[in-house]
Amino acid sequence: MIRLSVDTSFEHLGVCLTSNGVCLANYYSLCNRKNSSIIFGVIDELLKNAEIKLADIDAYVVNRGPGSYTGVRIAMGVVKTFAQVHQKPVVPVDSLELLAGQISSLKEDFPVLLNCTRSEVFHARYSIIDGKPEARTPIQLTSLEMFLDTSRDKAVVLHRVNPQRRKAEPLFEKLKLLPLDYPIADALLLDRLGAHKLESGKIDFNAPVNPLYVKRDVEKRT
Repeated sequence: MIRLSVDTSFEHLGVCLTSNGVCLANYYSLCNRKNSSIIFGVIDELLKNAEIKLADIDAYVVNRGPGSYTGVRIAMGVVKTFAQVHQKPVVPVDSLELLAGQISSLKEDFPVLLNCTRSEVFHARYSIIDGKPEARTPIQLTSLEMFLDTSRDKAVVLHRVNPQRRKAEPLFEKLKLLPLDYPIADALLLDRLGAHKLESGKIDFNAPVNPLYVKRDVEKRT
């Protein structure tokens, strides 16, 4: 099986091409402001170098978010267009699931965080089952302060999108970080998680594949 995996949900462009589980090409570049203008060229170059045509792709894997509003839509639009033209399936992977995939073995469940605004985070808890992340809670959006109040000092997987372009948020310094087994949540990792979903047989290919948007929780304090 030949798969093309695409990710523009964070600050990078990630594209991976695999054949029967073997990586043929893996592109990663921190160029989020240029993603929409270079993504077609990058995909075309990877296909040419691997001597594969777009029609040869058997399945597509895409990060469906949450993440950058515009970024999520770029990869989603490209992948869905290719898949529709060639009548091939699309395998969606949630962005926090991708980040959780950076942990390969851990006995206890753990939180995964992705910053939304300067002081808000998407978060969910995951467990590692047979080397793959399994969600234990839905993805939620809440304030970083509220998360810290309820996290009980648990070590987390954290990804901050463009921290250098945001105002400093000292609360992030209070988080304890888990050591990562896979240091970069790139398109190769995305492909591995997509392959696991395909092998599980739990995907409904008739269901629509859309960006994942998460609304903020109503927070109550006592």
